[in-house]
Amino acid sequence: MKQQLHIKVSGGLEGDFVVTEERGGDEFVITRESSPSLKEIRERAGAREATDEEFAAFEAEHGPFLPPDGEG
Repeated sequence: MKQQLHIKVSGGLEGDFVVTEERGGDEFVITRESSPSLKEIRERAGAREATDEEFAAFEAEHGPFLPPDGEG
């Protein structure tokens, strides 16, 4: 899978954008980046969801996940 190019624009137009088309040379078509979904974040990072077995092994090694205690 080809990784999407992300750019930050500043000046008269500001924000995070994604390159949707490369036209060769120095020309690009960009669109404002929306908040990425968890799936998109994983794909960008080359990550995936843990299997049930991997999650159980993690908890066996590190202990169960506890609810937040309101700190931090």
